[in-house]
Amino acid sequence: MTTLKDKIIEANFADYILTDVDLNNFLDGTAAARYGMVNKALKKGELIKIRRGLYLLSNKYRHKKLSKFFLASRIASHSYISLESAFSYYGWIPEGVTIVTSMLGRGRTKKFITPFGEFVFYQLPVNEYEFLTGITRVEEIKNEPFFLASPLRALADYVYMKKIDWKGLDYFMGSLRIDLEKFMKIESNDFLEIKKVYRSKRVLHFLDNLKAELKK
Repeated sequence: MTTLKDKIIEANFADYILTDVDLNNFLDGTAAARYGMVNKALKKGELIKIRRGLYLLSNKYRHKKLSKFFLASRIASHSYISLESAFSYYGWIPEGVTIVTSMLGRGRTKKFITPFGEFVFYQLPVNEYEFLTGITRVEEIKNEPFFLASPLRALADYVYMKKIDWKGLDYFMGSLRIDLEKFMKIESNDFLEIKKVYRSKRVLHFLDNLKAELKK
């Protein structure tokens, strides 16, 4: 008998992130029969459930390494990579990051622990139409795009989430071990753009002070 895993591989979908609709397209029979085949594949470890309605084949059936940032974008579509994950991507912090951190424009903070890693999505209140300000679309692997915060946007998000009051550059250079040269690459116009995003007085105060500090 051809299993769900076999059908997915035969259709060249082994490396795809699959939805309930995708799985139903591979299966015949009644809804109960399709449900049974999906459950069987899950119990055998051939199929992995990431969240409700989102699945992946087990690593041993995949042909390429999974982009965790792309997976994060599929777990929560209205999100972008930020905080420590963005710092690590840009080489702003020396440590590797194991948890993928993203920001959500709406909905509650969510956490997903999967065989592919841990994913955390933080809710961020922003001014209307400014959620994607300072965000770029990245596609390092073909057909696996994700949205990524600029360094300054990620830093402002970090200040908001950690409730950090301005303590000077030394605080960030010490606690996050960000080199001064990284801060010096921030353009003056970046501050004007990023300030449009936030309602938080703490974040706006931080941005003003950081800009003034870098001008010295």
